[in-house]
Amino acid sequence: MQTHFQIRNVKFDVFSNGVDDERKVFVPMSPEFFTEECRWLTIGIGGRAGAEQFMREKYPNCEVYGVDATNPGNFSKIGNVLQSKVGIDDENEQIIGDKKVKIISFLRVLDEFVHSRLIHYLSIDIESYEMVILRELIGNGKFVNENITFCQIDVELHDPKSEGQHPATVDINRVQWMLDFIAEPSPYMPIFTVSYIRHHKVTFVNVKNSECEKAFKIRSYFNKPGEIEA
Repeated sequence: MQTHFQIRNVKFDVFSNGVDDERKVFVPMSPEFFTEECRWLTIGIGGRAGAEQFMREKYPNCEVYGVDATNPGNFSKIGNVLQSKVGIDDENEQIIGDKKVKIISFLRVLDEFVHSRLIHYLSIDIESYEMVILRELIGNGKFVNENITFCQIDVELHDPKSEGQHPATVDINRVQWMLDFIAEPSPYMPIFTVSYIRHHKVTFVNVKNSECEKAFKIRSYFNKPGEIEA
């Protein structure tokens, strides 16, 4: 674990989603980056777009992308929408309600929808399947060598006893998942967490990537800067 970091006081960006006091919390963008290209990706819109609206008002340089199979709400008024489920790989269509729903691989979402593997903000909430996808970014995961970078990740970790969890997540130990996700050589470090209904919202930052350092000056928040990799 990256115990050599200690975050200093920081005024976070807090973007309210407008429902049930849900908030998406991030390290603020560096003023020097305000005019640079920026990308926000939401996977699992859930009919809400309040946080994305507030973010876009503060950082109009950011392009916003959202993915949801069944409930995109009014997200298209703020950004680009892809109506699909997201998987590790492409899969056959599923029937959800009275709709046929595509399942598109995570890499295709980045390459064909966002057109970039560098994402400054990722917000992901897909009924615990986010844990399956995110663990492929670390260790021996499928995406480790795919040149994918997320600078900040807002994730909702669901109570394993909640209804509607993805079947692939039933046997995942949430505590062990967290320990694995932040263990060396993972670039990700948790900087904020808050209880939300029966779940936990957690924000992770990438403490090693140079593009993330350029956008958010993440090193400046720690007593010991550590090494930033290209």
